Amino acid sequence: MIYLDNAATTQVLPSILETLKDIYTEYYANPNSIHREGQKAKNLIEKSRFSIAQILKCKADEIIFTSCATESNNLAIFGLAESYPEKNHIITTPIEHKSILAPLKHLSSKGYKVDFVKVDNNGIVDLDHLKSLINSKTLLVCIIHGNNETGVLQDINQIGKLCKEKEVILFTDAVQSFCKEDINLDFVDMFSVSGHKINAPKFIGMLYKKEDVKLKPIIMGGGQERGLRSGTQSPQLINSLYLAVEYWHNNKETLITHLKVLREHFEKRLKEKLPEIKILSENVKRLPNITNVIFPKVDSQTLVMALDTEGVAVSSGSACSSGTPTPSHVITAYGYSEKEALHSVRFSFGIFNTLDEVEVATEKIVNTYKDLRSFF
Repeated sequence: MIYLDNAATTQVLPSILETLKDIYTEYYANPNSIHREGQKAKNLIEKSRFSIAQILKCKADEIIFTSCATESNNLAIFGLAESYPEKNHIITTPIEHKSILAPLKHLSSKGYKVDFVKVDNNGIVDLDHLKSLINSKTLLVCIIHGNNETGVLQDINQIGKLCKEKEVILFTDAVQSFCKEDINLDFVDMFSVSGHKINAPKFIGMLYKKEDVKLKPIIMGGGQERGLRSGTQSPQLINSLYLAVEYWHNNKETLITHLKVLREHFEKRLKEKLPEIKILSENVKRLPNITNVIFPKVDSQTLVMALDTEGVAVSSGSACSSGTPTPSHVITAYGYSEKEALHSVRFSFGIFNTLDEVEVATEKIVNTYKDLRSFF
Protein backbone atom coordinates (compact mmCIF):
# COMPACT_ATOMS: atom_id res chain seq x y z
CA MET A 1 0.00 0.00 0.00
CA ILE A 2 1.27 3.45 -0.94
CA TYR A 3 -0.02 5.74 1.81
CA LEU A 4 -0.74 9.28 0.62
CA ASP A 5 -3.13 10.33 3.38
CA ASN A 6 -0.67 11.85 5.84
CA ALA A 7 -2.85 14.89 6.50
CA ALA A 8 -5.27 12.45 8.15
CA THR A 9 -2.60 10.79 10.27
CA THR A 10 1.08 9.90 10.10
CA GLN A 11 3.18 6.86 10.85
CA VAL A 12 4.74 6.97 14.32
CA LEU A 13 8.50 7.54 14.30
CA PRO A 14 10.34 4.23 14.87
CA SER A 15 12.52 5.93 17.50
CA ILE A 16 9.38 6.84 19.47
CA LEU A 17 8.03 3.28 19.23
CA GLU A 18 11.32 1.97 20.58
CA THR A 19 11.23 4.45 23.46
CA LEU A 20 7.62 3.82 24.42
CA LYS A 21 8.14 0.28 25.71
CA ASP A 22 10.84 1.44 28.12
CA ILE A 23 8.81 4.46 29.23
CA TYR A 24 5.69 2.39 29.88
CA THR A 25 7.84 0.02 31.95
CA GLU A 26 9.71 2.67 33.94
CA TYR A 27 7.16 5.50 34.26
CA TYR A 28 4.01 3.50 34.97
CA ALA A 29 2.95 5.33 38.15
CA ASN A 30 0.23 7.96 38.37
CA PRO A 31 2.00 11.33 37.96
CA ASN A 32 -0.36 12.88 40.53
CA SER A 33 0.75 10.54 43.30
CA ILE A 34 3.14 12.01 45.87
CA HIS A 35 5.31 8.91 46.27
CA ARG A 36 8.66 8.58 44.51
CA GLU A 37 7.38 6.63 41.52
CA GLY A 38 4.55 9.10 40.95
CA GLN A 39 6.90 12.05 41.13
CA LYS A 40 9.24 10.38 38.68
CA ALA A 41 6.37 10.17 36.18
CA LYS A 42 5.43 13.79 36.89
CA ASN A 43 9.01 14.90 36.32
CA LEU A 44 8.98 13.29 32.87
CA ILE A 45 5.86 15.30 32.00
CA GLU A 46 7.35 18.56 33.20
CA LYS A 47 10.67 17.88 31.49
CA SER A 48 8.77 17.27 28.24
CA ARG A 49 6.72 20.44 28.74
CA PHE A 50 9.85 22.51 29.43
CA SER A 51 11.68 21.06 26.42
CA ILE A 52 8.78 21.84 24.05
CA ALA A 53 8.61 25.35 25.51
CA GLN A 54 12.31 25.86 24.82
CA ILE A 55 11.82 24.86 21.18
CA LEU A 56 8.79 27.16 20.83
CA LYS A 57 10.52 29.94 22.80
CA CYS A 58 7.63 30.29 25.22
CA LYS A 59 7.02 29.68 28.92
CA ALA A 60 6.37 26.12 30.10
CA ASP A 61 3.18 27.27 31.87
CA GLU A 62 1.79 28.35 28.49
CA ILE A 63 1.59 24.74 27.30
CA ILE A 64 -1.49 22.68 28.16
CA PHE A 65 -1.49 18.99 27.24
CA THR A 66 -4.78 17.59 25.94
CA SER A 67 -5.95 14.40 24.27
CA CYS A 68 -6.10 15.85 20.75
CA ALA A 69 -6.58 19.03 18.72
CA THR A 70 -10.36 18.69 18.82
CA GLU A 71 -10.22 18.96 22.60
CA SER A 72 -7.72 21.83 22.36
CA ASN A 73 -10.03 23.69 19.96
CA ASN A 74 -13.03 23.18 22.23
CA LEU A 75 -11.06 24.28 25.29
CA ALA A 76 -9.82 27.40 23.53
CA ILE A 77 -13.27 28.45 22.29
CA PHE A 78 -15.53 27.49 25.19
CA GLY A 79 -12.92 28.27 27.85
CA LEU A 80 -12.45 31.74 26.41
CA ALA A 81 -16.17 32.43 26.10
CA GLU A 82 -16.67 31.48 29.75
CA SER A 83 -13.87 33.81 30.81
CA TYR A 84 -15.02 36.93 28.97
CA PRO A 85 -18.85 37.01 29.27
CA GLU A 86 -18.94 40.73 28.49
CA LYS A 87 -17.90 40.03 24.89
CA ASN A 88 -20.15 37.98 22.62
CA HIS A 89 -18.75 38.44 19.10
CA ILE A 90 -16.45 35.96 17.34
CA ILE A 91 -14.95 36.11 13.85
CA THR A 92 -13.89 33.04 11.92
CA THR A 93 -13.69 31.75 8.34
CA PRO A 94 -15.90 29.35 6.38
CA ILE A 95 -12.87 27.09 5.77
CA GLU A 96 -12.18 26.00 9.35
CA HIS A 97 -11.98 22.41 10.54
CA LYS A 98 -15.26 21.04 11.90
CA SER A 99 -13.81 20.96 15.41
CA ILE A 100 -13.80 24.77 15.19
CA LEU A 101 -17.06 25.26 13.34
CA ALA A 102 -19.11 22.97 15.60
CA PRO A 103 -18.24 24.75 18.89
CA LEU A 104 -18.87 28.11 17.23
CA LYS A 105 -22.23 26.90 15.96
CA HIS A 106 -23.09 25.90 19.52
CA LEU A 107 -22.12 29.35 20.84
CA SER A 108 -24.20 30.93 18.10
CA SER A 109 -27.23 28.99 19.36
CA LYS A 110 -26.56 30.48 22.81
CA GLY A 111 -26.69 34.07 21.58
CA TYR A 112 -23.15 34.71 20.38
CA LYS A 113 -22.76 36.54 17.11
CA VAL A 114 -20.40 34.63 14.79
CA ASP A 115 -19.25 36.40 11.63
CA PHE A 116 -17.43 34.74 8.74
CA VAL A 117 -14.65 36.66 7.03
CA LYS A 118 -14.50 36.31 3.24
CA VAL A 119 -11.86 34.24 1.48
CA ASP A 120 -10.91 34.54 -2.18
CA ASN A 121 -10.92 31.72 -4.76
CA ASN A 122 -7.54 30.57 -3.44
CA GLY A 123 -8.81 30.46 0.14
CA ILE A 124 -6.90 33.53 1.32
CA VAL A 125 -8.54 35.64 4.04
CA ASP A 126 -9.67 39.13 3.03
CA LEU A 127 -7.84 41.33 5.56
CA ASP A 128 -9.92 44.41 4.79
CA HIS A 129 -13.11 42.48 5.43
CA LEU A 130 -11.65 41.08 8.66
CA LYS A 131 -10.79 44.59 9.83
CA SER A 132 -14.30 45.81 9.07
CA LEU A 133 -15.87 43.01 11.14
CA ILE A 134 -13.99 43.73 14.38
CA ASN A 135 -15.94 45.80 16.92
CA SER A 136 -15.93 46.58 20.64
CA LYS A 137 -17.73 43.31 21.44
CA THR A 138 -15.29 41.12 19.49
CA LEU A 139 -13.72 38.54 21.78
CA LEU A 140 -11.92 36.27 19.36
CA VAL A 141 -10.62 35.95 15.83
CA CYS A 142 -10.33 32.25 14.98
CA ILE A 143 -8.49 31.50 11.71
CA ILE A 144 -6.86 28.25 10.60
CA HIS A 145 -3.15 28.54 9.76
CA GLY A 146 -2.68 25.76 7.20
CA ASN A 147 -5.84 24.34 5.70
CA ASN A 148 -6.29 20.61 6.22
CA GLU A 149 -7.93 20.04 2.81
CA THR A 150 -5.91 22.29 0.50
CA GLY A 151 -2.76 23.14 2.45
CA VAL A 152 -3.28 26.89 1.86
CA LEU A 153 -1.41 29.02 4.41
CA GLN A 154 -2.79 32.23 5.85
CA ASP A 155 -0.54 35.20 6.60
CA ILE A 156 -0.99 34.69 10.30
CA ASN A 157 1.50 37.46 11.15
CA GLN A 158 -0.51 40.11 9.31
CA ILE A 159 -3.73 38.80 10.83
CA GLY A 160 -2.06 38.80 14.25
CA LYS A 161 -0.83 42.39 13.86
CA LEU A 162 -4.36 43.51 13.05
CA CYS A 163 -5.76 41.65 16.06
CA LYS A 164 -3.12 43.13 18.32
CA GLU A 165 -3.93 46.65 17.11
CA LYS A 166 -7.62 46.02 17.80
CA GLU A 167 -6.89 44.30 21.15
CA VAL A 168 -8.64 41.12 20.06
CA ILE A 169 -7.47 37.58 20.88
CA LEU A 170 -6.20 35.50 17.94
CA PHE A 171 -6.52 31.72 18.04
CA THR A 172 -5.27 29.56 15.19
CA ASP A 173 -5.71 25.89 14.42
CA ALA A 174 -2.09 24.96 13.69
CA VAL A 175 -2.66 21.21 13.42
CA GLN A 176 -1.38 20.85 9.85
CA SER A 177 1.22 23.64 9.96
CA PHE A 178 2.85 22.87 13.32
CA CYS A 179 6.55 22.03 12.87
CA LYS A 180 6.30 22.80 9.14
CA GLU A 181 5.80 26.57 9.40
CA ASP A 182 7.04 29.03 12.01
CA ILE A 183 4.44 30.57 14.31
CA ASN A 184 5.34 34.02 15.62
CA LEU A 185 4.14 34.08 19.21
CA ASP A 186 4.29 37.88 19.22
CA PHE A 187 1.06 37.84 17.23
CA VAL A 188 -0.68 34.55 18.13
CA ASP A 189 -2.42 34.22 21.51
CA MET A 190 -3.40 30.56 21.27
CA PHE A 191 -2.86 27.66 18.88
CA SER A 192 -3.79 23.97 18.83
CA VAL A 193 -1.65 20.94 18.01
CA SER A 194 -2.28 17.24 17.39
CA GLY A 195 0.59 14.80 17.91
CA HIS A 196 -0.44 12.24 15.32
CA LYS A 197 0.03 14.76 12.51
CA ILE A 198 3.77 14.97 13.27
CA ASN A 199 4.58 11.28 13.73
CA ALA A 200 3.67 10.95 17.39
CA PRO A 201 0.97 8.51 18.60
CA LYS A 202 -2.72 9.37 18.59
CA PHE A 203 -4.52 10.71 21.65
CA ILE A 204 -2.02 13.40 22.58
CA GLY A 205 -2.51 17.07 21.75
CA MET A 206 -1.55 20.47 23.02
CA LEU A 207 -2.90 23.97 23.40
CA TYR A 208 -0.51 26.91 23.53
CA LYS A 209 -2.05 29.76 25.53
CA LYS A 210 -0.38 33.06 26.36
CA GLU A 211 -0.20 33.45 30.12
CA ASP A 212 -2.30 36.66 30.13
CA VAL A 213 -5.20 35.02 28.26
CA LYS A 214 -7.89 33.88 30.67
CA LEU A 215 -9.35 30.43 30.17
CA LYS A 216 -11.84 28.35 32.14
CA PRO A 217 -11.73 24.54 32.01
CA ILE A 218 -14.32 22.51 30.14
CA ILE A 219 -13.22 19.22 31.75
CA MET A 220 -13.31 19.35 35.55
CA GLY A 221 -12.00 17.01 38.18
CA GLY A 222 -8.61 16.71 39.81
CA GLY A 223 -7.28 20.00 38.48
CA GLN A 224 -4.41 18.67 36.38
CA GLU A 225 -2.68 20.85 33.77
CA ARG A 226 -2.77 23.98 35.94
CA GLY A 227 -6.46 23.39 36.54
CA LEU A 228 -7.29 23.71 32.83
CA ARG A 229 -7.56 20.05 31.86
CA SER A 230 -8.47 17.56 34.55
CA GLY A 231 -7.71 13.88 34.08
CA THR A 232 -4.68 11.69 34.67
CA GLN A 233 -1.96 12.63 32.21
CA SER A 234 0.02 10.09 30.21
CA PRO A 235 3.77 10.62 30.72
CA GLN A 236 4.37 8.24 27.82
CA LEU A 237 2.25 10.12 25.27
CA ILE A 238 3.38 13.54 26.45
CA ASN A 239 7.00 12.51 26.14
CA SER A 240 6.24 11.08 22.68
CA LEU A 241 4.88 14.47 21.61
CA TYR A 242 8.08 16.11 22.81
CA LEU A 243 10.23 13.58 20.92
CA ALA A 244 8.25 14.22 17.71
CA VAL A 245 8.57 18.01 18.10
CA GLU A 246 12.29 17.64 18.76
CA TYR A 247 12.74 15.41 15.70
CA TRP A 248 10.97 17.87 13.41
CA HIS A 249 12.82 20.80 14.95
CA ASN A 250 16.24 19.20 14.46
CA ASN A 251 15.51 18.02 10.91
CA LYS A 252 13.08 20.66 9.70
CA GLU A 253 14.95 21.87 6.62
CA THR A 254 15.61 18.34 5.35
CA LEU A 255 12.06 17.16 6.01
CA ILE A 256 10.40 20.20 4.41
CA THR A 257 12.61 19.93 1.34
CA HIS A 258 11.77 16.25 1.01
CA LEU A 259 8.02 16.91 1.24
CA LYS A 260 8.19 19.75 -1.29
CA VAL A 261 10.09 17.56 -3.77
CA LEU A 262 7.43 14.85 -3.46
CA ARG A 263 4.52 17.25 -3.88
CA GLU A 264 6.04 19.20 -6.77
CA HIS A 265 7.02 16.03 -8.63
CA PHE A 266 3.54 14.60 -8.13
CA GLU A 267 1.79 17.74 -9.38
CA LYS A 268 4.09 18.09 -12.38
CA ARG A 269 3.64 14.48 -13.49
CA LEU A 270 -0.12 14.55 -12.93
CA LYS A 271 -0.58 17.72 -15.00
CA GLU A 272 1.56 16.29 -17.81
CA LYS A 273 -0.59 13.18 -18.06
CA LEU A 274 -3.98 14.69 -17.21
CA PRO A 275 -4.13 18.30 -18.41
CA GLU A 276 -7.87 18.44 -17.64
CA ILE A 277 -7.37 18.30 -13.86
CA LYS A 278 -7.23 21.36 -11.62
CA ILE A 279 -4.88 21.74 -8.67
CA LEU A 280 -6.50 23.96 -6.07
CA SER A 281 -4.65 27.14 -5.00
CA GLU A 282 -1.63 26.03 -7.02
CA ASN A 283 0.02 29.44 -7.13
CA VAL A 284 -0.31 30.58 -3.50
CA LYS A 285 1.73 29.63 -0.47
CA ARG A 286 0.78 26.16 0.73
CA LEU A 287 2.02 23.55 3.12
CA PRO A 288 4.71 21.37 1.52
CA ASN A 289 2.82 18.10 1.87
CA ILE A 290 -0.79 18.72 0.75
CA THR A 291 -2.30 19.00 -2.71
CA ASN A 292 -5.98 18.94 -3.61
CA VAL A 293 -7.00 17.99 -7.14
CA ILE A 294 -10.33 18.27 -8.95
CA PHE A 295 -10.88 15.38 -11.39
CA PRO A 296 -13.66 16.75 -13.61
CA LYS A 297 -15.28 13.55 -14.90
CA VAL A 298 -15.11 11.17 -11.94
CA ASP A 299 -16.52 11.75 -8.47
CA SER A 300 -14.04 11.61 -5.63
CA GLN A 301 -15.69 8.79 -3.66
CA THR A 302 -15.50 6.48 -6.67
CA LEU A 303 -11.91 7.42 -7.40
CA VAL A 304 -10.78 7.03 -3.79
CA MET A 305 -12.32 3.54 -3.54
CA ALA A 306 -10.89 2.49 -6.90
CA LEU A 307 -7.43 3.68 -5.89
CA ASP A 308 -7.69 1.73 -2.66
CA THR A 309 -8.12 -1.48 -4.66
CA GLU A 310 -4.99 -0.47 -6.58
CA GLY A 311 -3.00 -0.07 -3.38
CA VAL A 312 -3.03 3.74 -3.07
CA ALA A 313 -4.55 5.31 0.05
CA VAL A 314 -5.89 8.86 -0.38
CA SER A 315 -8.93 10.79 0.83
CA SER A 316 -11.72 12.70 -0.82
CA GLY A 317 -12.14 16.41 -0.38
CA SER A 318 -15.72 15.75 0.69
CA ALA A 319 -17.17 14.30 3.85
CA CYS A 320 -19.49 11.29 3.82
CA SER A 321 -22.45 11.24 6.16
CA SER A 322 -24.70 8.18 6.34
CA GLY A 323 -23.44 7.08 2.95
CA THR A 324 -24.45 10.33 1.27
CA PRO A 325 -21.57 12.35 -0.23
CA THR A 326 -21.58 15.98 0.89
CA PRO A 327 -19.61 18.71 -0.88
CA SER A 328 -16.63 19.98 1.07
CA HIS A 329 -17.45 23.26 2.83
CA VAL A 330 -13.85 24.32 2.20
CA ILE A 331 -13.95 23.83 -1.56
CA THR A 332 -17.33 25.52 -1.97
CA ALA A 333 -16.13 28.45 0.16
CA TYR A 334 -13.39 28.95 -2.45
CA GLY A 335 -16.16 29.56 -4.99
CA TYR A 336 -16.27 26.13 -6.62
CA SER A 337 -19.61 24.51 -7.41
CA GLU A 338 -20.94 21.62 -5.34
CA LYS A 339 -20.33 19.33 -8.32
CA GLU A 340 -16.68 20.40 -8.54
CA ALA A 341 -16.30 19.93 -4.78
CA LEU A 342 -17.58 16.38 -5.13
CA HIS A 343 -14.77 15.70 -7.60
CA SER A 344 -11.89 16.83 -5.38
CA VAL A 345 -9.31 14.44 -3.93
CA ARG A 346 -6.66 15.26 -1.33
CA PHE A 347 -3.17 13.78 -1.62
CA SER A 348 -0.91 14.33 1.37
CA PHE A 349 2.69 13.22 1.61
CA GLY A 350 4.68 12.10 4.62
CA ILE A 351 8.31 11.95 5.63
CA PHE A 352 8.45 8.21 4.95
CA ASN A 353 7.14 8.45 1.38
CA THR A 354 9.71 8.11 -1.41
CA LEU A 355 9.98 9.58 -4.89
CA ASP A 356 9.66 6.06 -6.34
CA GLU A 357 6.39 5.57 -4.43
CA VAL A 358 5.05 8.87 -5.73
CA GLU A 359 5.96 7.91 -9.30
CA VAL A 360 4.22 4.55 -9.00
CA ALA A 361 1.20 6.16 -7.33
CA THR A 362 0.95 8.76 -10.08
CA GLU A 363 0.81 6.06 -12.75
CA LYS A 364 -1.89 4.21 -10.82
CA ILE A 365 -3.91 7.40 -10.34
CA VAL A 366 -3.68 8.30 -14.03
CA ASN A 367 -4.62 4.81 -15.24
CA THR A 368 -7.44 4.42 -12.72
CA TYR A 369 -8.89 7.81 -13.57
CA LYS A 370 -8.75 7.10 -17.31
CA ASP A 371 -10.47 3.75 -16.81
CA LEU A 372 -13.24 5.33 -14.74
CA ARG A 373 -13.58 8.29 -17.08
CA SER A 374 -14.46 5.96 -19.95
CA PHE A 375 -17.68 5.03 -18.13
CA PHE A 376 -18.92 8.62 -17.84
